[in-house]
Amino acid sequence: MKVCPQCGRSYGSSKETCPADGHLLEAVKDPLLGKTVAGRYRLISRLGAGGMSNVYLARHVLIDRLVAVKTLRRDLSRDPIQRDRFIREARAVNRINHENIVEITDFGETDDGLVYLVMEYVPGEPLLDALAEAPFTPARALHVAEQIGAALGRAHQMGVVHRDLKPENVLLVPTRDVEDEVKILDFGIAKIMDAPSLTGSQQIFGTPGYIAPEYIQSTAIDGRADLYSLGVILYEMSTAALPFDYKYPGDLLVKHVTERPVPPSERHPSVEPAMEKLILRCLEKDPSDRFRDAYHFLEELQATRERLGGSESWGGLNEQSREVDLEESGRMTLPAPPPPEAEAYGVEPEEPTDPDGFEGAIPDAPAITVPEVERGSGGVERKDLGPLGIHRWRRRFEALLAAVESIRASGSVPNGVSDRMELARQTLANLETGLEGVQEAHLAIEGLEEEARDYRTTLGRAIDQLAQKLSKTRGAFEEMVRRRENLRTKHAVFRRKVKDGTASEGESDAILWELATVEETLQKQAGECDAVESQLQDLRLELERRNEAMEGRVATEVAAVEDTMQRLEALSEAVRLPLSEVEAWVRECWLASGGR
Repeated sequence: MKVCPQCGRSYGSSKETCPADGHLLEAVKDPLLGKTVAGRYRLISRLGAGGMSNVYLARHVLIDRLVAVKTLRRDLSRDPIQRDRFIREARAVNRINHENIVEITDFGETDDGLVYLVMEYVPGEPLLDALAEAPFTPARALHVAEQIGAALGRAHQMGVVHRDLKPENVLLVPTRDVEDEVKILDFGIAKIMDAPSLTGSQQIFGTPGYIAPEYIQSTAIDGRADLYSLGVILYEMSTAALPFDYKYPGDLLVKHVTERPVPPSERHPSVEPAMEKLILRCLEKDPSDRFRDAYHFLEELQATRERLGGSESWGGLNEQSREVDLEESGRMTLPAPPPPEAEAYGVEPEEPTDPDGFEGAIPDAPAITVPEVERGSGGVERKDLGPLGIHRWRRRFEALLAAVESIRASGSVPNGVSDRMELARQTLANLETGLEGVQEAHLAIEGLEEEARDYRTTLGRAIDQLAQKLSKTRGAFEEMVRRRENLRTKHAVFRRKVKDGTASEGESDAILWELATVEETLQKQAGECDAVESQLQDLRLELERRNEAMEGRVATEVAAVEDTMQRLEALSEAVRLPLSEVEAWVRECWLASGGR
């Protein structure tokens, strides 16, 4: 990682000068690189840095899996509000559990106060980078927006509003089945609607280019604010520009509230009316003028796709196949996914640290070289308890054993040395056996997490289906309410005409009969809405109940693992002493022999 001494911005290791002010960048060594967090996650390289947190590529040393670890800045960890907000991201995402949202698998705080959460590692391209190739084709823009909308629909049903949806927080991941599989990142400032606020009501979150007007006006916020941000993203994918012209970021805040967006077709003439209508409805100032929810947005997105035509729409049934369309549009065959250590989260990683990099304890003596193991004043670090650490202890033991046997071949070995080697051998065997138990326990935890993913997926899909039904029912209800208001207005007009003698009582009564029918329909639709909402609430409660039960089971397993890890730490320290004493004796023998 490199940092600009002038503005403080951080960049990947390949850059030489700051793009913002031209100053030479200075290399910064991250003290966390090479460390192991919570005894399990060894940090390999830094993937990204923000104002509140850093994201690292890491390896779960007990089950050999790549993950991404997000850590809160040390100074912010001491602030209870910042700490709780950070941890709340993990809880928010776990409540959602959607395939288009990066999964969070673990979170907590280490003994030395490092607050962290662990995410699935997703090597993908940020939508922000892909926008350099914008405008997208309508099919691609709608495909990306559809996945974002589906993720938001689930999030909003679980009572979570993202609040900072922007291209930097959307990853595009090429897979064998889908070209642009979306993964949404960073629910760090998400609002959980049934949880107490952690901030004052006047505090503004979000990014100026994508922030909804109600944020700026400090009015009530719900899922429709995320739909506004999604509208900006869809606008940008379609036009390669933002909806407003501006000189300074502060101008955007004002224009979101006061100005109508520039019509997309003025930015890019190829934007068709159906697409423009979809985008501009997302960008309405008043949330009630936008789509009523994400499912309504998805319904209209599909209608827009139909109007635009294409091989997958009713309007495109006679067109060529999708594969031919992609060839003709110049789209290339999907590249293979990047290797695990390649770019991820849109940030160039630093050079990975070498977890096996250590020097021989006895230089220039290959026959009796003893690998060093990191030493610390407070005992062995937890990283030594992973497979890597055990391998180091084993290599050190084997190297010392070879050295002792070499000395024995040319002379005698004190009984104390043999006794210490035997003690180390037995302790190391117990350490290895204990580690196998820890690894099995972690596999069991993985099994519980997989079980949780299964029921969350099943319940999540059922919630989506009911929420879609509820959205349509509410839409019909709202339409009937508008019809009732129109009839009431019409009846008032006819009553005046009856008094003036320009209309008959029969005409007025006919409107009353129609109103009565509408009222009856409204009551029926309201009952349907209540019934579906009740079913949805039951599903959400069932999901919460299962989540709480599963979290309890996982917590019990993790606590048992932690107890075992503490015992293994003691064993690890027990290995250190006899091996250090034998190493000292080997050194004396080697020096006494003149290094021969």
